[in-house]
Amino acid sequence: MSRNYLMKITKINTGRFWRFFFFLILFLVFSSCTIYRFPEFEGKKIQQFEMVELGGIKQGVLIRGDDKDNPVMLFLHGGPGYPLFPFAPMGETMNRMEKAFTMVYWEQRGTGKSLSRRLPPETMNVDQFVSDLKELVAYVQKTMGVEKVFIWAHSWGTNFGAIFAAQYPEMVHAYVSTGQSVNPYRNERLAYEFVMEQAKAENNRRALREMATIDTLEANYRLEDALLVRKWVYRYGGIVKRGAEERFYVNFNDIFLILAAPQYSVLERLNLILYPYFSAQRLWPDLKAINLIKQASRIEVPVFFLVGKHDIIVSAKLAEEYFEALDAPAGKELIWFERSAHRPHKEEREKFLEVMKTHILESVLPRKDDPEKKEARTRLTSE
Repeated sequence: MSRNYLMKITKINTGRFWRFFFFLILFLVFSSCTIYRFPEFEGKKIQQFEMVELGGIKQGVLIRGDDKDNPVMLFLHGGPGYPLFPFAPMGETMNRMEKAFTMVYWEQRGTGKSLSRRLPPETMNVDQFVSDLKELVAYVQKTMGVEKVFIWAHSWGTNFGAIFAAQYPEMVHAYVSTGQSVNPYRNERLAYEFVMEQAKAENNRRALREMATIDTLEANYRLEDALLVRKWVYRYGGIVKRGAEERFYVNFNDIFLILAAPQYSVLERLNLILYPYFSAQRLWPDLKAINLIKQASRIEVPVFFLVGKHDIIVSAKLAEEYFEALDAPAGKELIWFERSAHRPHKEEREKFLEVMKTHILESVLPRKDDPEKKEARTRLTSE
């Protein structure tokens, strides 16, 4: 991240920049990392963190749940490169999920505790992420003593999550997605057209002026263009339905949460702030080439698309097209979230948890007679 960009997103003028930077360094030093104290066990609860070697590099993996005998759900975060640990595992949705599933949180190659500028550039590609995921599932199988896992992929994670489920069905109970990506470049064109339509409708000259700077031809379309489009998609409710503000994809609130996160060392925090688009920049050529209708046309495990009706940033329209085209012999279900955009698991939490319980958990893994398991599944939707 450049000095000018940092000033822009934090709205700090030139005269105050260096004072801000000085206090930022002090903050990083005096709030230095409170290291995860793992493993920790209390009865059947599990909370275990490890830097696991995947694809030749150490990557951060957190396993957490109320009952280590519950089925395992592996969460593939979005981004790419957007840190996971300060956000998802701390939220109410995941805390409730941990009552019925043993949740596996993985900061992918190039993200958070798995970020290193020494990463070979040639390893930042979709095939490598699929390979890393295969090694992670093998690690979870051994650690938790399970044969299969549920895959819940979100946004960027759906690109390689769907490919993994298509290639390795023997390792997967079911494939679940929120913000299902399909064809990122076509998605970008649809997002651009959405912003143009909304901006013209309200005569937003600033938005129209900024959109006019973008060359939408695939060969010329840059990551910087995509980030600009995202700012206006957020403003028009295509990321968070209730959102009515413009904001940068990485904003000051996100930066504060990252800086305050006890999971990261001072160096890791600095890396996250200085190189927020490390992964996206290196994956950009691969991202523009993805087309899951061709690359993951058949998935032989149960498939569940949980789609926010108003999702523009990862097109709900394209997700529906992919769902219709997908060959899923074990069954497929598309569930609409009418009041959500990109994050139905946050915007319609109660409905999401009910779907996780009744449509996914109980339909894929029949209810057992164990009263503790029955109580855990009840808590998933009753708190």
